[in-house]
Amino acid sequence: MGKQRITVCLPPVGPDGLKQAIGQAMAPFRYDREDRPHPGWVGEWSHWFVSGAGCLFDVMPGHEDDPRLVRYDDWTDDPDDLPPSRCHGGPRGILDLETPRAAEARRAGGTWRAYHAFAELHPPALPFHHFAERARTMEPGHAREAAVAAFRAQPLIRAIEADPALEERFSSDPVLYFDEDRETYVARHTAAVLPTPALLTLDGRWVEGGGPDYEQMFNACLDGLPGDTVVVRVLYHS
Repeated sequence: MGKQRITVCLPPVGPDGLKQAIGQAMAPFRYDREDRPHPGWVGEWSHWFVSGAGCLFDVMPGHEDDPRLVRYDDWTDDPDDLPPSRCHGGPRGILDLETPRAAEARRAGGTWRAYHAFAELHPPALPFHHFAERARTMEPGHAREAAVAAFRAQPLIRAIEADPALEERFSSDPVLYFDEDRETYVARHTAAVLPTPALLTLDGRWVEGGGPDYEQMFNACLDGLPGDTVVVRVLYHS
């Protein structure tokens, strides 16, 4: 079994009815439901917990004391001690979706600029796949090692690998990682801030995925929800 998080969208519901509402929304996707749609049907989860650790929501300033905010975590043994500005969910209208996206946009933009400024200090470099493709024409045996050695011999790559902080910031294959304009790079990273691996939509669709299309859909879905829609992070076992 594995654990995964899903963002569940619910019609307006108060704190006392939240878990029941989540259960009703999740029920059609339970493994052992009795009314299986067809003999080969397989569900998505065996049990779930309200839990947003690692993907908490920001709270709109001025709404930190709203009793509708979800501040407990069913998965942890110890009481959840969240700062007032963070929560596991609540009405969409009092969740601050823009602040974390804006912060990531600033971070990503700064990283993009820093990499290109650093890269300009060195001769142009090539991504690893260039050397990997060339190695395919070599005799078997040490082709992979030769490709890695040639890639790492480039001055830019040597300079980055010499500083663990730079390698962590710029990645181990920076030419490929930053091979897009700043606007595209920033948009890609910003879109990845809010999504969980799965989304249960307000109309009852369980959507899983990854990559730009899923992330764009996820953000558009949350942005378009009515303000009283309850959005909550859930950890489920599959």
